[in-house]
Amino acid sequence: MRFILLLLTLVPDAVILSLKENFTMTSPVSGSYKVSSEVLVNNEKGLRQATPIIYIDSFKTIGNFSGEIETGGRKIKFGKKDLITQSISSGLAEDSYISAYQPSGRYPFTVRYEYTVNYKGGIANFPVFAPIETENVLIKSASYTLDLPAGTEIVSYANKVQELPPVQTKDRVRLEWKVEDFQPFRSEFFMPPSTELVPVLYVAPKEFEYGQTPGSQSDWKEYGLWLSKLQNGSDYLSESTISKLREITKDCSNDFEKLKVLYNYLRETTRYVAIELGIGKLKPIAASEVERSGYGDCKALSNYLYAMLKAVGVPSVYYIINTKRATLLPGFTSTGQMNHAMLAVPLRESGDTVFVECTNPRIPLGYRHDNVAGHQIVLIHPEGGELTRVGSYDDSLSRTTQRTDVLLEADGNAAFQVRQEYFLDFAESFFSWDDIKPESKQRFLTEGFKMHPESFRINWNKDNFDSFIPGQPFCPAESISFSFSASKYGRTENGRMFVPLNSVNKKIPTQKSERINDICIPAAYTQTDTTVVHIPKGYSVESMPGSTILDTPWASYSSTASCSGDCVTIVQSLSFKKYRSGKDTYPVFKDFISKVNQSYDSILVLNSAGK
Repeated sequence: MRFILLLLTLVPDAVILSLKENFTMTSPVSGSYKVSSEVLVNNEKGLRQATPIIYIDSFKTIGNFSGEIETGGRKIKFGKKDLITQSISSGLAEDSYISAYQPSGRYPFTVRYEYTVNYKGGIANFPVFAPIETENVLIKSASYTLDLPAGTEIVSYANKVQELPPVQTKDRVRLEWKVEDFQPFRSEFFMPPSTELVPVLYVAPKEFEYGQTPGSQSDWKEYGLWLSKLQNGSDYLSESTISKLREITKDCSNDFEKLKVLYNYLRETTRYVAIELGIGKLKPIAASEVERSGYGDCKALSNYLYAMLKAVGVPSVYYIINTKRATLLPGFTSTGQMNHAMLAVPLRESGDTVFVECTNPRIPLGYRHDNVAGHQIVLIHPEGGELTRVGSYDDSLSRTTQRTDVLLEADGNAAFQVRQEYFLDFAESFFSWDDIKPESKQRFLTEGFKMHPESFRINWNKDNFDSFIPGQPFCPAESISFSFSASKYGRTENGRMFVPLNSVNKKIPTQKSERINDICIPAAYTQTDTTVVHIPKGYSVESMPGSTILDTPWASYSSTASCSGDCVTIVQSLSFKKYRSGKDTYPVFKDFISKVNQSYDSILVLNSAGK
């Protein structure tokens, strides 16, 4: 499973000296957003923090833009003409662009800029306040202000942001949040996600109008009702396409067979263009447009498959999701926290619901991938939104296994025969396996090995990626076999040979310094390594490690070694549980990791005959 590692340095990559963001709402459909920033950039890693990036579309236009770079005692001016603007496709918006300016100078240098974005045609969300763009950034002062017509109700979510008392006048209300002297967080393994550790503020009007369509975000049902109305009329296909879809599904006997045929058709006839959900990206491109162009974003492709299924009589439900966060932000019922759209297909013949990822045709149909399984979603029905959760897989299914046969020679050289098995989210890397270059395949398969593989060769691989059967749990599985050799794997000395008993696992990092963050293991998984050492002729076993059994609230570990004939076999299994605890428990956690590392480093000692 993936651990979160953030960079630790003594000097911040960038310092936000001052950041002021202000949004003035002049009416339900118009407003002005002003940003003023001053950032000290200490090195290249901090450059992103000082780079203004502005998203505009038919609902937003850039007003003023100006700035300066102070470097080496000089001031270099830049302005609107220096912005690099790139067009991107969109949904509801007729045009969509990203404008940016990347400053440069001799480190350290200071960047100051300010700009205004004018809103028209609707406001579904206010700009997100997320002052930290990169890791290792210090905030001296940052603030966010909303100037709203009196009586405007909002929905919001704030993390590590101080809310100030509102200032009310007869016709207006001023809301303000601030962040001061925010220190960069320190890099640690097994730490919480960075989204918990940095300041962020989401705000949206509870009642809104967007694209001439009024709506409410008071709860997910109301928001889903608005989004459903927004999508009306976007599912039409040409008669020729409908005829073709009915022809290619005419021999299908149930909903799943039709879904499988149309999912493969989606794979063959479309490609994904990434446009995230957000302001100006709420309505899918019409299915007829995807039919014509052959591409679309997550909303467009999901809507396209919805239209195709509808054409052959299979019902489905469009839904929105946050792929980075399993549980949605409490109290913030707005699309501002969503970043993806998918399709749910309830199968009438089996009672199952298939959650279909339409943006990556390599993902097996029926598999709930790592960024979806267990996540809350909002199903969009004509009668409103329905908050539910995608089913997750049993923890026991998330695992890897490896068997390594080490054919030792008397001089310590060795030939290796390896079979690896990957399950569930570990198998996801193999969905596009055929598209990976050979050298990249070798790096992936041998990552973490404690020797340099020579004469590497993949012998075979197989998967079950087309094995989904309605009514049965589907766990993607990949098996792969490869072989290689390594010089001096065993170290010989005075008639003895010292042989590592686990050629795979690097040490799990621990830290000597004081723990700063909670211990956080985001998901459970198991890795099991079996190593069989074939003893060369003329050698016998002098010593091998004893058994190790460890059991803790966060993980368990076992290691057993045995000898039979001319083979020594060691089986080592490490199982982590989904777990979180305070930083005060780290000494015990560290002790467990240290014992596991010691076991991984165990050595088999062989003795040559007659010595």
